[in-house]
Amino acid sequence: MSKGIGQSVKYPSARLKGMQEFMEFVREPSWKPSELDIKLFKKLGMAKGREGSAIQTLRFMGIVDDDGAPTIEFDNLKKNYQPTLKRLVQEKYSDLLNLLPLSKANQLRLVSYFGDPVETAEYQAKLFVWFCEQSGIELPNVEKKFHRARFDKKKTE
Repeated sequence: MSKGIGQSVKYPSARLKGMQEFMEFVREPSWKPSELDIKLFKKLGMAKGREGSAIQTLRFMGIVDDDGAPTIEFDNLKKNYQPTLKRLVQEKYSDLLNLLPLSKANQLRLVSYFGDPVETAEYQAKLFVWFCEQSGIELPNVEKKFHRARFDKKKTE
């Protein structure tokens, strides 16, 4: 079910660069801050300008709690990155995965699933695709480079 047909799930729309940077830190064996919040992201220069979206994504995925403290899933990612991420994707995106067979997923269907506005849906879809790639979930029909709707808009002067 998509947001457009009554879904209450608020899917994250963090930018990939910020999530990639965060996951690189997670893989550092001794790195475990007591709190993951906007201030920490700013200090580390991660997700510049989009720190709040990155934190919201970590909450959505269950990697940090509502207070910003790392959860057991943070530790699980450190110990066993790909299988943990795969399980989290399957849990957190279960509505999408139950509705759309992975072999039929493509950019258009994913963006349509996430709904309006299309610009946000594109970021949500890109993030989902990246999570799938990172976790070993295959999406054989998803284009590697997303076409962006904002480039379709005609310039009016």
